[in-house]
Amino acid sequence: MKLLLRRIRMIAVLLLALAVVATAVVARLWQNRADLADLGWEEAIPNNNAAGSVTVTWFGISTLLFDDGETQILIDGAFTRVPLARILSFRRVSSDIDTINHTLAEYRMNRLAAIVPVHSHFDHAMDVGHVANRSTAVVLGSESTAYIARGADVPVDQSQILASGESRQFGDFTITLLDSKHAPIGFGDNGWLPGPIEEPLVQPARITAWREGVSYSVLIGHPRGTTLIQGSGGFIKDNLRDYSADVVILGIGGLAGLGREYVDELWHETITKVGAHRVFPVHYDDFTRPFGEIQLFPNVLDNVVQTAEWINEIAATDQSPVDIRLLPFGQAIALY
Repeated sequence: MKLLLRRIRMIAVLLLALAVVATAVVARLWQNRADLADLGWEEAIPNNNAAGSVTVTWFGISTLLFDDGETQILIDGAFTRVPLARILSFRRVSSDIDTINHTLAEYRMNRLAAIVPVHSHFDHAMDVGHVANRSTAVVLGSESTAYIARGADVPVDQSQILASGESRQFGDFTITLLDSKHAPIGFGDNGWLPGPIEEPLVQPARITAWREGVSYSVLIGHPRGTTLIQGSGGFIKDNLRDYSADVVILGIGGLAGLGREYVDELWHETITKVGAHRVFPVHYDDFTRPFGEIQLFPNVLDNVVQTAEWINEIAATDQSPVDIRLLPFGQAIALY
């Protein structure tokens, strides 16, 4: 019996030591990343006089606030940041209410008419219910998104499930959702955490509870111009050929591992076919960092600089010039 206990202790010590080493290795790898300046893209110039313009303000990942001075439309509305340790340990997480309250007040999001997650993963839709409960905004999206809202006790009539191609009007904005695909960065041809959410998602919950649901191409139309949001670097071939957009906001996270040929096809399907002349890359930032701190993904996960080089090469072959710029965090940019 004593020999057995001794062996159990030795195994426990060995496992603990391995866990410590693994944690140290992961922490070291997580610090190895390029600088934002290495992308080679200039930042767009903030619009200090927004009167008469339709503006967009970026809050990291693919959270975007559209504002024409009368009506505000929020894409994603993900303000919570889940630290790496919580993600790796599969601990249950909850929305950061303090950050949500502060951000809504600081950026005067007091005219929100709609909240539109591009899909239902935690880094896009985790906060949708809490933002909706602090406004009169309608949550638009899939049944999975509706279940997230319902889990936060959002009134049923404050969320709407849209079929592909359906539109809703809010002030001068027209929002159209088109079924798309998540970038295939999971196993096989699937994205990460595919499948629907099938019951109200009550927090706290593990991040694996936020399944993809439906990924969308989101068209934000306005009398002054149209913007396409492709929040994840996925696409359905020819799905956008009947649509046009002046501006495309393109998620580029995870593309380096998919190869140059994939990025070329993504660009052709989401930029060239809609005739866009301005592109703002998003979703390249490490979403385990604190809210407001913009750093590239670690190299162990994604070589964003390589993706930027491919995009520059591909854009240079377009017949029509395309202006590519980064959105500064928390500052309004005039779209048109």
